[in-house]
Amino acid sequence: MIMHATSIAAWRALTLVLLGLALGACGHVPLPTMPKMPKMPTVSLPHLGGDKAAAPRQDLSATPRDLLAAKLVNPRADSNTPNMTVGKLLEFADRYLACDCANMRFARAWEKTDDGYQLLTNSDVVRPLHFVCTDAAAGRECFLTEIDRGPQTAVLNQRFVPGAEFIQFLYQNGIKCERETPCQ
Repeated sequence: MIMHATSIAAWRALTLVLLGLALGACGHVPLPTMPKMPKMPTVSLPHLGGDKAAAPRQDLSATPRDLLAAKLVNPRADSNTPNMTVGKLLEFADRYLACDCANMRFARAWEKTDDGYQLLTNSDVVRPLHFVCTDAAAGRECFLTEIDRGPQTAVLNQRFVPGAEFIQFLYQNGIKCERETPCQ
């Protein structure tokens, strides 16, 4: 039995020596190397503070979530005009532009302000819209301030439109399309 244990140990030692020699002989064989990956380009995003990897592009024309259901509290210019939300107002504005065959949305970009939001539009005759907003017991409420039609308006007393009149105009003209001819 002792002889048998010694021969097993000898075989193990011999196997290890042969394995070591075999692996040592492989040392001169070059192993394949991984190809180098190209450096990914970086995009400068100055509004985020310098060079950063490209972030998903945010749609600046999308109405902020907290404004979609915000109730407009401007006094109604016509008693037949229903109460509406900021989201509904923009729906009417988009529909009105589509009736004029515009190929863009009314909203271009939203900016957060100290007292609410400012909406930059794709309209040439409507300056930025300013919504003053607050949280109330019934939910978020916003007031659309007076709107500047811009210096192209010939008569100064017609240049500025109260928010209530603008809401009334969009309601009347965005509820249905009067156009009967198709857009080109």
